Amino acid sequence: MAEGTNLYRVGIEGAELLISNSRKAFIYEELVEYLFHGINKVLDLEQITFYAIDDEMENLRGEAIYNRTGLVPSYDFIALDRLSAEIKKKELYRFRDRKYHYLWIPLYAGSHLVGLIELQTPVPVPEAREQELRGMAGSIAFGLRSLLFERDTIREKENTEFYLRLNNELQSLNKREQLIDVFLEMVAKNYHFDLMTVFLFNEDKEITFCKGIDESGRVFTMEKFPALPDLAADYINIGDSIGYWFPLKTNTGTVGVTLFYNLYTLYKINDSLLNTLRILCSQFASALENLRMFSDLQRAAFYDILTGLYNRTYFDVVVNELEGQEAFPLGIIMGDLNGLKIANDVFGHSAGDKLLIELAGIIKSVCPEDALIFRWGGDEFFILLPHLSREEEIKQICNNIKKRCAENKETAVLLSVSLGYALGKNRDWELARLIKKADDRMYRNKLLDRKNYRYRLISSLKETLARKSYESTDHAERMAELAIRVGQKLGLSGNELEDLKLLALLHDLGKVVVSDEILNKEGSLTEEEWEEIMKHPEAGYRISQSSSELSHISNYILNHHEHWDGSGYPLGNKGEEIPLLSRIIAVVDAYDVMIHGGSYKAPVSHEEALEELQRCAGTQFDPNIVEIFCELDFADISQ
Repeated sequence: MAEGTNLYRVGIEGAELLISNSRKAFIYEELVEYLFHGINKVLDLEQITFYAIDDEMENLRGEAIYNRTGLVPSYDFIALDRLSAEIKKKELYRFRDRKYHYLWIPLYAGSHLVGLIELQTPVPVPEAREQELRGMAGSIAFGLRSLLFERDTIREKENTEFYLRLNNELQSLNKREQLIDVFLEMVAKNYHFDLMTVFLFNEDKEITFCKGIDESGRVFTMEKFPALPDLAADYINIGDSIGYWFPLKTNTGTVGVTLFYNLYTLYKINDSLLNTLRILCSQFASALENLRMFSDLQRAAFYDILTGLYNRTYFDVVVNELEGQEAFPLGIIMGDLNGLKIANDVFGHSAGDKLLIELAGIIKSVCPEDALIFRWGGDEFFILLPHLSREEEIKQICNNIKKRCAENKETAVLLSVSLGYALGKNRDWELARLIKKADDRMYRNKLLDRKNYRYRLISSLKETLARKSYESTDHAERMAELAIRVGQKLGLSGNELEDLKLLALLHDLGKVVVSDEILNKEGSLTEEEWEEIMKHPEAGYRISQSSSELSHISNYILNHHEHWDGSGYPLGNKGEEIPLLSRIIAVVDAYDVMIHGGSYKAPVSHEEALEELQRCAGTQFDPNIVEIFCELDFADISQ
């Protein structure tokens, strides 16, 4: 590297070259030659290509190429929508062919892509040089943006003042209709159109709004909308160059269309004016997009995107407002959604989202209009009830929320919420004290709710499993009865028998993640399908681990397909390494499936099932449990 040479300096001098020679016709050729020699003092270059944004701001146009042999003409175009994600994120982009390495360096002036430099090298550009390249690019982008602006000014200097004035007006407005009115009035008046109309679309390209202005300056609103042409590409001529449809395009797509028409005056819309209109429509579309983004940002700052409720950030704003208002007496309700984790783990995050959305809807429908409802955290909700003076009222709101949750049938997992409340009757009550009181009460209620929720959760999971699988609730109930008989013979404790019953009901819980097509397939399963089936013990383990109500049986679920000789799955445990309850379930499950059959197993007789258990004792099954099972009195056992 030559003394005093660096890429930052190359960028600064390149920008100065652009700015000071904006009127020169071949300035891009001079620039690439300068850049090639300057960069080549630092990096081993084979070739450099320079792209600048075109007038339509839709393509990068190859302006000049310089390599070891000298200047090469360039007429290549790169459509912006074909650019890599890295370039769109203002990052450098690397690729290569069989012979050379390439580095794309985007030229951004603010948020606008104004050009691109392509370096072709025999070896990869060192990452250590990337920061210098970015600095160089920043300077070149500034110079290029200045050059483009200067040329636009020279070409259309009569429009510059109007552009600026219109832009200032548009940027000062924060209402969509105001924005449209100003655009219509200023543009129609300045360019003397007989008719000018703005149509706005929704995401489905359906017209949602239409407003226009005629030659007399009369502003009108349309309620019946005409059929519009497809304007995805560019403007469309109506006829005889007296009218054009212009799309309103943003970075996210076409949001509308503007009609410019001179039917009465027959004033021709020439090429220069077309370019002006394109710029004006782009300006207007950007203003619309900025307004939308501002609204979205404002909403995102204070609203939970999923539920549409206020978020925790807005709560801080509300607290400050409450301090200056007479909001007391003030009621507070805190809620904690039950079962969110298991809904996410079992049915996917869409099911968990559904729980949150349904609960939010119920809360909104039950609470008074002046209630302020917040999504406090992941599964927590917070309700402020200004001017609520009676404890009976807040209790009734809580009861109504819980009742509506119990009636809900829209979610994969039962909808349940634990609630706590507090009531501050005057300003002597500090908000922090009220929140703590409501939170403590909610926690106590959650402990009280746990047993009932556990029962309802288990019932819900059983129903879900029955819907997905041939293994009906009757199968689970029969297994529970058989397992308890075996457990009693083994002298299990009361708690162990309860766990055994629960295990019998939910041992195949992991099958809820197996596709219905495999579970209910007629005939034999393929090797791949069996592999999917064999994943269900691990899936059941993960699901049960996600719920405090089920975690104590998770290891039993994991081991219920292990074999006494170690040939089972998923862990290959053997003998007494396999939990006792899992060994019991393995026997009673096999028996019940044999005598009742399934989608891929024909039923056999009771005697045949016992013979098969005895045959597999010591290999698949614990021989002691098989012996105890075969000695049971089956006369009074449900079949």
